[in-house]
Amino acid sequence: MSASTSASVRGAAYWICYAVTVISAVVSITFAIIAVIDTGVDGADADALYAASRSTALVVLALVAPLFRADAALLAVAVAMTIVQGIDAFIGAVSGDLSRTLWAAVLCIVTIVAATFLARSDRYRSSD
Repeated sequence: MSASTSASVRGAAYWICYAVTVISAVVSITFAIIAVIDTGVDGADADALYAASRSTALVVLALVAPLFRADAALLAVAVAMTIVQGIDAFIGAVSGDLSRTLWAAVLCIVTIVAATFLARSDRYRSSD
């Protein structure tokens, strides 16, 4: 593989993983914010507030990952989002919410594929 092809594969892998990870994080924070709005900040449901705080941290990390120009930083956030979406799919399945189960499972799988694509792009780059 030529150097320019290797660089373009790596660049595409990085930005695809970035986009998928940001979409996953934004979906997560959207549901957390909806839960906070539904219960109200003054409400007794602290779980919604905890979910919103964790989701906020993940969105911030996902958005600033390109500033570090490190695959490892983005991969770490992608792994965290894979875990979050996987658990969300499980919760949706247990609660019988088919829509949330399917969307969380799809985001989990797509994030795994994108992160794997990014991680494997390093192999192509280092084999040149």
